[in-house]
Amino acid sequence: MPRWLAALFFLSTALVVWGGLNLYVYFRVANGFDLGSKARLALKIGFVVLALAYLAGRLLESFVGDKIAAPLLWSGAVWMGVFSITLSMLVIFDVWVTLPVWVLKRSAVLTPAHGTAIARWGLAAVLALSAGLSAWGARTALAGPKLTDLKLPVAGLPASLEGFTIIAASDIHIGDVVTHGYLDRMVHQIDDLHPDLVVLVGDLSDERNGGDGTAFRRMAGIRARHGVIGVTGNHEYYSGAEKQVGAIEAAGIPVLRQSHRVVADALVVAGIDDPAFLGGRAQAAASMDEALKGRPQGLPVVLLAHQPIAVHHAAELGVSLMLCGHTHGGQLPPFQLLSGLAYPFLKGLYEVGAMRVYVSNGAGFWGPPIRVFADPEIVRVTLTAAAPPR
Repeated sequence: MPRWLAALFFLSTALVVWGGLNLYVYFRVANGFDLGSKARLALKIGFVVLALAYLAGRLLESFVGDKIAAPLLWSGAVWMGVFSITLSMLVIFDVWVTLPVWVLKRSAVLTPAHGTAIARWGLAAVLALSAGLSAWGARTALAGPKLTDLKLPVAGLPASLEGFTIIAASDIHIGDVVTHGYLDRMVHQIDDLHPDLVVLVGDLSDERNGGDGTAFRRMAGIRARHGVIGVTGNHEYYSGAEKQVGAIEAAGIPVLRQSHRVVADALVVAGIDDPAFLGGRAQAAASMDEALKGRPQGLPVVLLAHQPIAVHHAAELGVSLMLCGHTHGGQLPPFQLLSGLAYPFLKGLYEVGAMRVYVSNGAGFWGPPIRVFADPEIVRVTLTAAAPPR
């Protein structure tokens, strides 16, 4: 199937699903509170406007720029987050409360009046809790990334690399609702940590073709003893593909594309393209083979891959540490569940044989400026020699 046709099919399916879910929530609220005709009309208009706001903002952005489109983008993005949380809680409420209440009413255990009161007060509680979670999630997202500290033992680590620190940042998503001010705060945060190496693990910017290059130059200017290295993510592909990669490299950030380099004469850092560039996930393993071809033997290997896929193959290749992103740790309900189904390595640290894998929640956010149970993070990895086996 041609990519344009696959994209059209995906967009059409997403719009149908999005519309259907909005209808579900609308009817639950309208019927749950037994709203009158005028209130229902106002609610319908609100749902339609908010449901279409983000898409309309993206279209407007293409023609008149992001400043004019910003109000639509922000309102649409916030709605996506609030809606997702509300939908998740409504489904849970309907399964665990609405359905049992209906059964009890049918069995005459509950009177209709009692059943209606439980449903109505329960729905009000769901909406209030959703609003509270959304506000808390917005504060968490907009506060910027937290620091996650890892001290990882590496077998065969050269003495010169003892205490070597790597800062990993992925999924920054500059553009739309992640501002340059947010990026500046993140860069200052990393600078203050004085890392030996900074790696950017994809989805750096959603600005078309890198915008004016300011964001990439800011990332390239991060102070690190051995500089800044990056790999592509799927959003690099969506926002300009090769032109976007060219903008990153023009700013001074080397992009590892099925290649590697030796850092500090003692550490192999390899990187592969996101599957969007490769033509699919099935190409990831072969890309790892290509990236590690001709590497110096006996040195520890850090592999950068935007998506946590072909993980067991990486372990078989002798990779010491694999750094990934992409999943956002689910970012907010219900995507923790959905992302977990698609990616068994969802977030945090894993061990696969002798290899460690860290899947970052991401330093920014995409779409909703809301994060619930998946705080934004930058990751500091301190390398240390592994204890010899007994």
